[in-house]
Amino acid sequence: MGKLILCSGCRANRPYIFTTTDIRIFSMEELCYYIYNYIYIIDEHTFSDSLIDWIGSELKLTERAAKLSWLKKNKADLKTMVTAILCSADYYTEQEIKSLLNSLDRIIGMPAIMRQVVKANSYLKKKLYSEAEKEYMNILALESITDLKPEEYGDLLHNLAVAKVHTAGLSKASEIFLRAYSSNHRLESLLQYLYTIGLSNNRALLMEKLEEYQVDEDSCQRILTYLEQLDIEAQESLDMKKIIHLENLKAMGSYKEYEYRAWELLESWKGKLRN
Repeated sequence: MGKLILCSGCRANRPYIFTTTDIRIFSMEELCYYIYNYIYIIDEHTFSDSLIDWIGSELKLTERAAKLSWLKKNKADLKTMVTAILCSADYYTEQEIKSLLNSLDRIIGMPAIMRQVVKANSYLKKKLYSEAEKEYMNILALESITDLKPEEYGDLLHNLAVAKVHTAGLSKASEIFLRAYSSNHRLESLLQYLYTIGLSNNRALLMEKLEEYQVDEDSCQRILTYLEQLDIEAQESLDMKKIIHLENLKAMGSYKEYEYRAWELLESWKGKLRN
């Protein structure tokens, strides 16, 4: 889970899987760690009957499971449920728990739409792109979305486009980055729109858009340098694959093909140097 966790209690034979993040946990300490680090996406649904049953049956914490079940039955608030879990192990100090609960107070006190935005941003930060995309789409479908300022609306679109790069590809993301820029007028949204064009290998369109949006010289150079570097890295990656293939040919005793492929690769390198 990204950190070495010392478990003093029982370790489960059967892990509990959080379907939202596809993360598996095996102990109460790991459950505490999960809640602490994913607090922005923790809600009432996190403390499901299946989780409570798992705590009782797999971790052998029957009294703790009974207490959690009683709290849930009596409609305890989110803060109470979180506290009950974090106090079930000695993984976090009292000060760390208080700090987390203060953060939770801020989250709970937010307007509903802003709490959803924080949740979506948290998904995006943790590279849970499908979940982030879904959350941003839900936010953009709300009637209260009209209450946002144009910059705020554009920033939501920008973040949705970042998620879309990973879920739907450059073409769809490019359209949304442009919509984001039309709303928030932020240079970063414009640059990301231009990057998606450049990464789609449409250099002519990129140069046209750089001129159309009157992008300053420094930003133009930044984009073109980055794309050039990506081209170099891609070529180096391809050459490395060819070198590995050569090593495999030699190891298998395919000397004729090895010599031919090696000569071919050397000729391509010499051609680049001459150019």
